[in-house]
Amino acid sequence: MKGYVKNKVYHKYEKETGKLRMGGGSWSINLDELDLNNVDKIIYITNYAQYEITLADAMMKGFMRKFKGENKLIVPIKNWNITFKNEGASNG
Repeated sequence: MKGYVKNKVYHKYEKETGKLRMGGGSWSINLDELDLNNVDKIIYITNYAQYEITLADAMMKGFMRKFKGENKLIVPIKNWNITFKNEGASNG
């Protein structure tokens, strides 16, 4: 699923189950479809929560991997700012 950029913020809707298990749970950012010169912040939105990180933090705290021929930046969940949608919800 592709995201979109608005006001230098990359927005992407994902399923909560789309997180990777590596790194203790991570989101992947497809670097092949994203112009990094046009993005300052990344927001992933699921039915469960909203995950936010600056591009600078993602680049510093994430690691590169190649999946299915695409260059990905893998950023562990612990580095994202999480806003839960349902009051009383938790990360577990």
